[in-house]
Amino acid sequence: METSTIKTIAKYGLGAMLITAGIGHLTFARKEFQAQVPEWVPLEKDDTVVYSGYVEIAMGAALIAAPKKYESLFGKLAAGLFAAASTAP
Repeated sequence: METSTIKTIAKYGLGAMLITAGIGHLTFARKEFQAQVPEWVPLEKDDTVVYSGYVEIAMGAALIAAPKKYESLFGKLAAGLFAAASTAP
């Protein structure tokens, strides 16, 4: 399989997973995500979950819909989102 095909599959897969997780934030997994919000976050737990759900849906849609010219930019933004989420105190 060609590298470009693998990258395209990964792009759509990651985008779909982000959209699914974002929908989960807003619907079926809301309580589970609220339980993961640390106490130091200065917002209500539900607000934090809703806002992060919107961000995940937007990031997933951007990854899927990004023109070839911007794929690298949105890939780096997605990596930054994951890095920021994993390094929070």
